[in-house]
Amino acid sequence: MLNVKNLIKAVSSITFVASLGLVGIGTVNAASTAAPLGSAEVEPTNPVAKKGDKIFVVVKDSKNQKVNVVNAKNHTTGEKVKMGTTWKVKATKKVNSKRIYRIGNQKQWLRSKDVVKN
Repeated sequence: MLNVKNLIKAVSSITFVASLGLVGIGTVNAASTAAPLGSAEVEPTNPVAKKGDKIFVVVKDSKNQKVNVVNAKNHTTGEKVKMGTTWKVKATKKVNSKRIYRIGNQKQWLRSKDVVKN
């Protein structure tokens, strides 16, 4: 009778350890597989305009059809530019991690959020 009890304990412990090992392997395989990127997860590209490129002024506010002109330090000036105008980039600059484009003389700059590359 003792042999049967010892045999049952040994077999049950072996199957328990084997089942834990299989569960561990299953979770490792499930965690290591990566799902492919869907079309919604692809980051949109934002091309940066360079010197000589043409840019087009866009406005998000439909009531105010003008965009503020900034200076070289990215501070607004009193000047404004109409929506829909096309400019040639004379220079680009990054101020406080914001990109600006020079459009006219040394004092006229536009923020990148207000323009698109044409």
